Amino acid sequence: MHKEDKINSTNSPSGLRYLFILGAVGSFGTGVLATFFTDVVVALSGLSPLAIPAMQQSGALALGSFAAALLCLRTTNWNEVRITVVATFVIFLLTAIGAFSYVVLQRVATPLLILILGLSIVMTLGFGYYLWKYMQRGEVMGSGNA
Repeated sequence: MHKEDKINSTNSPSGLRYLFILGAVGSFGTGVLATFFTDVVVALSGLSPLAIPAMQQSGALALGSFAAALLCLRTTNWNEVRITVVATFVIFLLTAIGAFSYVVLQRVATPLLILILGLSIVMTLGFGYYLWKYMQRGEVMGSGNA
């Protein structure tokens, strides 16, 4: 393993670790609420109770993202997190699109949905930055020598 492959090296700032921490906290909070306390989500979001099964499935996905973020915090190089970073980028991008649809297009602007929109945009930009950075170095897909 090369020194420049280290996540905490000067070539890869600890900002990625902070994204994993923020993602873990957010995923745990939303996952627990959406999976086990759907009435709270309905009350805070203004969404229909008919959406509860989809909320519970989304909550389970969020709890999976929580577990992935915790595992990524234990890694030491890009090859160990690159697939999770791509997947997390896509998840937050789709979350931002969905939240934008509710908040802006459908005008369901509750504080919870606005918070989800804002955080998902920040997380999409953050993970997108690291994907772009490693793509510039030719490392997004890895060298096959993980």
